Order: sequence, then structure tokens, then C-alpha cells
Amino acid sequence: MTSYQQPQPKQPISWSTGKQWLNQGIKLFQQMQKHWYATLLILGLAVMLLSMLSVQVALMVLMLVMPVMTAWYYLLCRQVQTNPQQAQVPGQLWSHCRSLLLSRLNALLILGVLAVALNYAMHAVQLMLLETMQLPVLTPETAAEITFSEALTRLLVSVLTGLPVALLMAFSPALVVFNEDSPIQAMIRSVKTVFFAWQAILSLTLWLMMLSMAAAFILSLVVGLLAGAFGMGIANVLILLFMGVMMGVVFSANYVTYDALYPPKNGHQDGMDSMQSQESIYKEI
Repeated sequence: MTSYQQPQPKQPISWSTGKQWLNQGIKLFQQMQKHWYATLLILGLAVMLLSMLSVQVALMVLMLVMPVMTAWYYLLCRQVQTNPQQAQVPGQLWSHCRSLLLSRLNALLILGVLAVALNYAMHAVQLMLLETMQLPVLTPETAAEITFSEALTRLLVSVLTGLPVALLMAFSPALVVFNEDSPIQAMIRSVKTVFFAWQAILSLTLWLMMLSMAAAFILSLVVGLLAGAFGMGIANVLILLFMGVMMGVVFSANYVTYDALYPPKNGHQDGMDSMQSQESIYKEI
């Protein structure tokens, strides 16, 4: 574990910082999108192959490797940030990041195992709470007859049971790969980091939600038109592209958030000896 015990942001953190992080995340995604799509393609093909054997196994493996995928994308972002010339040589960039990822792979896989266990534990808690409230498991038939109050109750239960996992995993992959924290240390520090910058992180979350809803509304109009003219095939492709873009923006904004809270220091390598240390290039807009 490195000597940095808490975030040391270069700039004051406030509500407005969340919007700045979103703007920076969008810019970063535009710069990194070819690497993001390539990563998604590889992961998607692997999940598709596994789903042919078992959908449950494929979903479990996806949860298991999510910290690895997150760390991989963050490593790509950090390498491009510290050495922009490498972005012009994708093979060299990927090779270098692969060696960095392998050096922390065991810790990231342990983090993935913990994430899977946490997700299943909180899902069990969610089912127990719904049963206590005498709310049955949703089926296609009961979902069509659900009332607004019941839907709101289910949403609140889902948020409450999902929040602990979100807090524990928010910055854990980055802390494992950059700060060389152990999985448990990273999860604890992740929660402390969220509380440290809760205003900006909540602001970023709300901005991401509003962006997603606005984009989804526009997409629904476009899909409705295209589905009638060309069938659902084109519509499904657009939906997948939309999901890929939004995931890329979220991951990029999360990296920008980590980079702002734990900026590289002069003379400090963030747990990667081969990286050149310098300040983040992502300044306030």
C-alpha cells in the first residue's frame, strides 16, 4: 500500500466539480473510444461463448472480471495521459498495459470474487426485504399490474441494497492497480473516498442520469421510426451502440474522478515503475 492514505485533489471539490468531471469524461471517451470499443468487443465475444454453455456461468464470470476490465481501461487512460505518443501505436500501448495489468491480476481477481459474493449477498437481502414487505417476485404477469407505490418501494429497496456494493467497488479497481492496495484495503478506501468527495460524486451521478435519460428518450424516438421502416434488427444494433457509448462515458468519467482525487505526484509512480509521473492533463473546464 502506498503512502497516500486519503485523496489529495489538486482543486477544491464542490457540487460544480461533478459537471466538470462529466465534461472531462466525455472528452476522454472521445479520445479513447477505439480502445473502449475493442475492449468491449473482446469481452462481449467471451461472454457470448460462455453463454452458449450456461447463461448463469457467463453472468458470474462477467461480474468476476469486471474489476479487471475496469483496471484495464484505466491503465489505457493513464498511459495515454502520461505518454500521448503511445496512443498512436495501439499495439505498443496494449502490450505495455497488459504487462502492468498482469502484475496486479491476482489482486484484481480476488476483488472480483469479493464483488460476486457481495452482489449475491445483497441480492439475498433484497429478496428477504421484499418478502418481509409481502411483495412477490415479479413475473411478466405481475409486472403488468404493478402499482406506482409498489414500483417505488421496489426501487428504493433495490437502491438501498445496491448502494453498499457501489460504494465498496467505486474506486477499488483503480486503487488496486495504481496505489497497490490489497482488495480489502481498496474497498475500505473506496468508501472513504466517496464520503470525502460525496458532493461532487453525487453531482456527477445525477448529471450522468440526466444525460442517460435524455439520450434514451431521443434513442426511443429514433428506434421507433427505424423499427417500423427496417425492422427490429437495426433498432437492436442502435440500442447496443447506445449502451456501449453510455458505458464508455461512465467509465471515462469514473477514471477522471479518480484521477482528480488521486492525481499522479512528481516522483511517485502510482504503483507502476515504468510510468512517467506528471500532473493530470484533465483540468477544470
